Amino acid sequence: MAEAAAEKLVCVTGAGGFIGSWLVKELLQRGYVVRGTARHPEDPKNAHLLALDGAQERLSLYHADVLDYMSLCRAFSLCHGVFHVASPVSNDPNLVPVAVEGTKNVLNAAADMGVQRVVFTSSYGAIHMNPNRSPDQTLDEGCWSDPEFCKQTQMQG
Repeated sequence: MAEAAAEKLVCVTGAGGFIGSWLVKELLQRGYVVRGTARHPEDPKNAHLLALDGAQERLSLYHADVLDYMSLCRAFSLCHGVFHVASPVSNDPNLVPVAVEGTKNVLNAAADMGVQRVVFTSSYGAIHMNPNRSPDQTLDEGCWSDPEFCKQTQMQG
């Protein structure tokens, strides 16, 4: 039984955010044991997570910062999967290196901790900004924003 539970242990970075919160809720509803990360897990803004169905039995909040590799290793230890949701969303070009470095840390920590699967979310901006795409086209993993258009419009965030 412990082996089956270990296979269902997953971590969600940025668990207290909008997307992270919904993901934690869905994972709990599906019976997963969830570790949620936050820079300040004790912050009252994360209290809604502890009120979710199943949270008392299967949710723990860990301090982690995507720029702190060791904090990610602690959160990912024994996890089967990681959902990387934490990322700054802004047109501030100073945050792009933070997002890139943070993602590298997440991927490296997950690999070093033996995580079997990582799901990385991105912003709508990664696929939306392409003036040559038909507005009727379904957006999926084959669609990407046009880098030149992003540079011209200064929408690189």
